[in-house]
Amino acid sequence: MKGDRQPQSPGKQRGAVLITALFFLVILTMLAITSMNTNTLQERMAANSQEINRAFQTAETGIELAMLDNQAFNTSHLKELDGTGGDSFPDKTVTNIGSYNAELDYNAVFLQKTRPPRESKWDSSFALYHFDLSATGRTQSGAMTTVHAGAYQVGPDA
Repeated sequence: MKGDRQPQSPGKQRGAVLITALFFLVILTMLAITSMNTNTLQERMAANSQEINRAFQTAETGIELAMLDNQAFNTSHLKELDGTGGDSFPDKTVTNIGSYNAELDYNAVFLQKTRPPRESKWDSSFALYHFDLSATGRTQSGAMTTVHAGAYQVGPDA
């Protein structure tokens, strides 16, 4: 029969399919390695972002604790509060915040004493005592954030 072809013998094959297949396997391997490296980098970035967020949330907790601390805004020693700032409530340290064992320091610093604005119609026997609140949150991995907030307390003008 004229149209029948005989299979070629293995000695006449040149191996072009083998070389092409190996070339594609090398390319796929390189793509897989690059993809794994990219995923590892993204995981590290996500973990760092999470640690920074934990440190920030811990510092925010410190501001809240300073606001709730009765001693932070103590104006009973008015003669010592000269209005120049720097009179400080001692630093407080709190450990084991949350389930990730973060640590925080917070304090309140007296800044100045001012009179209420005239339009407030407050009695002149009152004064506003301004404080700077600060808190620093640290995580076990070493991430650290400091947050400041301002606050004032209305008290008698001594």
